Amino acid sequence: MKTYGIRIFEDKNQFLSIKLSDILKEISERESFFWVILFLDGTPVQNQRKNLIEYMNQINKSSEGASIKWKELFLLSDQFDQMFETIILGCKNINLLHRYKNEKQMYKSCDIVIELIDCAFWEIYTRDKNIIQKIKVRFSKTELIKNVN
Repeated sequence: MKTYGIRIFEDKNQFLSIKLSDILKEISERESFFWVILFLDGTPVQNQRKNLIEYMNQINKSSEGASIKWKELFLLSDQFDQMFETIILGCKNINLLHRYKNEKQMYKSCDIVIELIDCAFWEIYTRDKNIIQKIKVRFSKTELIKNVN
């Protein structure tokens, strides 16, 4: 099955204002997926700072990342003043949720991969063309990622 990729960005020298919650809202069938966070780095909101710094450390040191339910992921997505980097996987097959040595294999295996890179842009990989289309419509600055497969 073909995997599609899309990059979301802002104008050069502009702060990336697109939050994880903005992207999560565009994912259909979201509750049918198992979710895992493989990497998370950012500045948590003040009242969550201590707990989230501890949580980020656990995730980033874990060999398999941290499993998370959809509702918890959505709540977590708004608990950051700024997110710097993250890797989140969503799969209908829970056995595919693990760290991959090869990124392309991760993109092909998982139903959805969400990455924030250097707080500069988001990349979303999925086999669902509808998600790609929804993202293209929702965000003004996007480009399709070629050679995913």
